[in-house]
Amino acid sequence: MTHESPKVKRQRSVRELPFLCGITLVASAPFSLAQEPGETVGPDIPVVSPGPRNMESELSIGIEAVETEQEASRREISAESLDAEELDEETLAAGEAALNAAARLETEITLGDLIDQELYDEAVVVAERIVEMTEEERGESIDLGIVLSNLAILQRRVRLYEESEANFVRAIETIRAVDGTYSDAVINPLVGLGINYYQRGNPMQALSIFEEARTVNRRVYGLMNEEQIDILDHMSNVMLEMQRYEEADRLQVDALQLRERIYGADSMEILPAIYKFARWLRSAYRFQEERDQYSRAMGIIRDHGMESSPAMIRALRETGNSFRVQKYPEGRGISALRRALEIAEEQEQPDKLTIAELLVDIGDWNTAFSKVGPTGDEYRRAWAQLGEVENGDRFRYEWFNEPDYVLRENPSNRGIQNSSEPGVLPGNVLVMFDVEASGRTSNVRVVESVPPGLKDDSTARAINRSRFRPRMVDGEIVASEGHARNFTFYYLPPDSDD
Repeated sequence: MTHESPKVKRQRSVRELPFLCGITLVASAPFSLAQEPGETVGPDIPVVSPGPRNMESELSIGIEAVETEQEASRREISAESLDAEELDEETLAAGEAALNAAARLETEITLGDLIDQELYDEAVVVAERIVEMTEEERGESIDLGIVLSNLAILQRRVRLYEESEANFVRAIETIRAVDGTYSDAVINPLVGLGINYYQRGNPMQALSIFEEARTVNRRVYGLMNEEQIDILDHMSNVMLEMQRYEEADRLQVDALQLRERIYGADSMEILPAIYKFARWLRSAYRFQEERDQYSRAMGIIRDHGMESSPAMIRALRETGNSFRVQKYPEGRGISALRRALEIAEEQEQPDKLTIAELLVDIGDWNTAFSKVGPTGDEYRRAWAQLGEVENGDRFRYEWFNEPDYVLRENPSNRGIQNSSEPGVLPGNVLVMFDVEASGRTSNVRVVESVPPGLKDDSTARAINRSRFRPRMVDGEIVASEGHARNFTFYYLPPDSDD
C-alpha cells in the first residue's frame, strides 16, 4: 500500500492533546485527596495554625509566690509581643505559600498558551518546571503522576520518544504507589504509553498496554461505561496495523452496541455513534455498508418527526460524500447533497457556515465528475457566505488556500509489499504538479524516486487522473503552480544473485 504526505501544507491535527487533562484544571481545582474521574487538583494552600502556647510564662507563675500588679502587666505585654512575633512568622509562611501558588499558576498559564500556539519544544521546558514544582510541593502524589503524564505527551509531540516513555512509566508507577493498581488516574498514562509503543512500531506492546488500560477503566467505571470507547478505538487501530481485520471490526461493533445499550438503538442520542461507525466503514472502503448506516440514521430522524430539520443534514451530506469518495457518480449522491442544502436554507435562522460547507461539497462533486467542466459557482457562493460567518477568513484560508483532493486516484499496488514482510525496504516518489482552475492537473513531473523507475509512471498517472478543489483568491478561482505530493511504499529489492 502506498501512503502519501503532502509537502505544501501542514494540517493542524483535529484531535489536539487527548490526554492533557491536567493542564487547564490543575490551577483552579481545590486540593483534595478524593478526585472525580479525570479531575486534577490545585495548589495546596496551607492552613495557618495557631502558635504554641507560652509554657515558660505559665511555669513562671508557679515559681513566683507573689507578683506585683506592675510585673503582671509587664509580663502580659511581653506575652502579647511574643504572640505578635509568632503571628508574623505564620503570616510570612502563608505569604510564601501564596507566592508559590501564584508562581505555579503563572507557569501553568504559560504552558497552556504555548500549547495553544503549538510551540511544543518550548512547552516541554515549562512542563518540566511544573513537574519540579509539583515534586517539591507534594512529593510522590497523584498530582505528580498527572503532570508527568502531561510532560510525556508533549515530549512525544517533539519526538522525544525515550524520554516520553520513561515519564509515562514513572507516572503510572507513582499513581499506583499512592492510589493503588486500579486508580482512575492511571488510565490516561497507560493509554499514552500505548500510543508511544504504537508510534514506535511495537504493536504487540501497544495492544497489551491498551488492554490493561481498558481493564482498569472497566474495573473503575463498570463494564458498560462509555469512557472505554476511546480505548477500543486505539485497540482497533493497532489490530489494523497487525492485519487482524476481523478483530478490529469486532471492537468497533462492540463500541456501537455499547452505546445502543446506553442510549437505545432508535434514539436520537445514538446518532453520533452511528456516524462514527460509518466513518470506520468508509476507512475500510466498505462504502455500501457505510451508506446503510446513514440510511438507518435518516430512518431514526424521520421516526422522530424531524425529516426537514437540521438533524437530517449530516446523514444526507455524508451519503453524498460517500459516493464521491468511492469515485461513483451515482445520482443519489448529488441529490442527497442538494436536499441537505435545501433543508439548511429553509430554516428560520439558516446556519451560514453549514450552507457554505454544503456549497463546497456540491462544488467538489461537480469538480470530480463534471464532463463539461465545472462552473465553480458553488465555490464562489461559499466564499461569499463565509463573509457573513465569524472567523470566515480562517475558513476561506483552510478551504481554498491550497488545492485539496476531491477525487483521489492512488498508484497501483503492483510491486508493492506489506511493511511487515521480511527484507522489504522503504521507497518513495515525490511528484510536482500544477492545478488548473477546473481542478485538473497539468505539468506533472517526478522529481525524486527511490528506487528509480519502480513507481514513477504509476504515480504520475494517479496525479493526472485525480481532481483537486482549486485555489481561490479574493473570491475568484485561480490556477496554481508548484504543488507536491510524496508517495511512500515498501518494496522487495531484486535478489542480487539473479
